[in-house]
Amino acid sequence: MSAKVFNRQAELLWESVPPAVRPTLLCNVWCGQCRTEVEIVDYSGKEKAGDLILQGRCAVCDGRVARLIETADRRNPMI
Repeated sequence: MSAKVFNRQAELLWESVPPAVRPTLLCNVWCGQCRTEVEIVDYSGKEKAGDLILQGRCAVCDGRVARLIETADRRNPMI
């Protein structure tokens, strides 16, 4: 797996995820080409609206995949 690139805010969000949970998140990413859950590899992270988005490649078919990890406070959703 190549080096991961995260902006600072995304890095802080990723570090807030318990280390024991991270492998589960990385190995349960939907791949539209494989039509199943796969592992994300060669991924980078960015923050958007308080959530963490991982973007990378499918470990099986090398297609593009992404995973949204909701971390933002949802008590005041936009209507």
